[in-house]
Formats: sequence, C-alpha cells, structure tokens
Amino acid sequence: MSWTMWLVPPIITSIFFTLGIITLYWSIFTWVTAKAESSRRPYNIKRVQVIVGTTCAVVSVFALQLIVRDSHLSWTFTNFQLLLLIFVAYFLALKIPNWLILLAGVGFMLLNGNVTAVLSWGYTFVYVLFYWLSYQQSTHLWRAPYTRYISVAAVFGLVLWLFVKTRFQLPWTTYWTEIGDYLVLASLMYGYFKIQDKDRRIKDRLFQSANWDALTHVQNYAAYDRAVSFHFHQSAAHQRNLGMIMFDIDHFKHINDTYGHLAGDEVLKQVASTVTTILKPFGSDVILYRTGGEEFNILLPDRDLNRARPIAQEVFDAVKGLTTTYNGQDLNVTISVGVSVLHERDRNPLDFYKRVDANLYHSKQTGRHRITAS
Repeated sequence: MSWTMWLVPPIITSIFFTLGIITLYWSIFTWVTAKAESSRRPYNIKRVQVIVGTTCAVVSVFALQLIVRDSHLSWTFTNFQLLLLIFVAYFLALKIPNWLILLAGVGFMLLNGNVTAVLSWGYTFVYVLFYWLSYQQSTHLWRAPYTRYISVAAVFGLVLWLFVKTRFQLPWTTYWTEIGDYLVLASLMYGYFKIQDKDRRIKDRLFQSANWDALTHVQNYAAYDRAVSFHFHQSAAHQRNLGMIMFDIDHFKHINDTYGHLAGDEVLKQVASTVTTILKPFGSDVILYRTGGEEFNILLPDRDLNRARPIAQEVFDAVKGLTTTYNGQDLNVTISVGVSVLHERDRNPLDFYKRVDANLYHSKQTGRHRITAS
C-alpha cells in the first residue's frame, strides 16, 4: 500500500482490507447455511464453503485490482492477494482445482493487460504452487504447524514479491517493507484463526451430533426428517418421483440377548457400512439414515418403483451375504424390507412414511427376510 495515497501506514490498510473480506465471507456463509437450514433443504456444508469462499476471494481481488490497474500502483494489493490465498487454502482448506486457479490468474493478467509478460506467467505458476502447498499443509497433521506455515508463507512471499519488484522496478526498501508487513499479517491471521478454530470445532461437533449417528456414522433421524420434508415438497411441487426403502435387522433383539449389546452394536456398524458402500454407485442423492434402533431408511429422489426395486434388492443381497465376527462368533444377519413411492394422495411426509412402514411390517409378518414393494 502507498502511504501518500492512503495517508495511513500500509500495514493498517492491509489489516482492514483482509478483515473486511474475512468478515464478508463469514457473513455470506452464515446467511446461506441459515437459509438452507430454515428451508429444511439438505446441503453439503463443504460445497457451500468452496463456492462462497472462492466467490468472495475472486470478486474481491478483481474488484480491487480494477481500482489501480491503470496506475503505477497496480502492485499495491499484492499482500492482500497473498493473504487471501492463505485464507482460502490454509485456513478454510478449500479444495479448488489447480486449473481453476490458473484460469483466474490468466483472467487477472488479461485485466491488467500483461498476459504476454513472462514475469506475469511466472508469478501465476508460483501462485498456483503456493496454493497447492498451503492446502496440503491444511490437510496434514504435520509437526510444528506454525513453523511450517510461516516458513512456506515466507518463502513464497519472497519469491512472488521478487517478481513484483522486478516487473515494477521497485526499490529494495519497498520490497523489504512489504515483506515485513506481509509476515506480520500472516502471523496475526494464524493467531486469529487458532482462536476461531476452537469455536468452529465446537460447532462442528454440535452439527455432527445433531445430524449424524455416533455409532454407525450415517445420518440420523433428524437429518432424515429434514430431507424427507424437503424432497416431499419438491416432488409435490414439480411432479417428481420419490422412492423410499425402509429396512430393519431380523431378530435383532435375539442378537442382543444372546451375544450382548456390544455384538448388536457391531452388527449395526457392519450393516450400515455395507449398505453405504452398496449405495455409492447410485449417486450422492441416495442416502442411508438410521431412524431407529435397528431401523434404517433410504430416500430415492427421482426414482419410481421400477428403479427403487433393484436398489432394494442390492441392499437385501449385500446384507444377506454379510458375516459379522464378534468374540470368535460368526453372526449372519438378514433384513426385512419395505419399498414404496410417493402417491398423489399423500398429504404430507408422514402419509408416505406410513405406507413404506406398512410394507416393512408386511415383510416381517409374513416370515421376515423378504422385500415388500407397492
């Protein structure tokens, strides 16, 4: 930043710009997730982070560069760009494809009219490498995290600022002043996010406990209730199909009474893991929920009965072939299954649920270990 232009020390302006973008990100992210939760719409929180974080970073960098691109001070937001990269790659750990960062770099060069400059291309490739290594640091529990963090930030900062110094023929005093400001700000960001991280971890644990079953690691009844409500109203409003599979483990009480509750827990975990694996090829919208003790539900958006039956059969066959070993005992389990699809006469998700539950009950009453679909 230029003292003569802003009339305040460069490091102060950098702090305010950086904090401003971080605050903007958290505000938008909180608003989007609150909207999704209030609409009871299921959403991928990591995908929301990637979209919001990337958008805020790209828009802010390009918008600020528009202010100075035609002046001799077009290098003044370099520290801001480096700190945004650290924010997105290290602190948010957003996995953005390298080609997308490279594409943004090319767009940045086109904005500045220096796409033919060799130094600009060198800067862009080093910037992409900086992002990649910062992201790797965020996803690995290496020793001495701060030392590694500040070392990587310093090395890439020195190299990238050297490109800027060479291109704009800046004096060494400016170079070292900017490097010093950058390292101070990078350290302050680390301290700030260490404090924020504790709060985030608490919120993540609360989110996990509210939406995920601790034993089987699949989503729980609360998540199912929110998802079925959303899919029910979407299907009713847009005349889309919606299928549901409900199953429970046959003679589960006998397993608990004979081998103990820990054996029952192991069976639940193995069944949930097996069914989750079986469902993966059918798409990310097909999700398993544990909705009761030994009861599970699977929602099938955009599937009619003809498409729901084969999925139920694969789940049925996979569990039939499952053997759970506990304390030297091989436990073979089976399931009873009910399958149905949304009808026009269903007034609410409970009507839909009752019909699937009735089919499951029929399977159990007629001998268990079978599928009833209607």
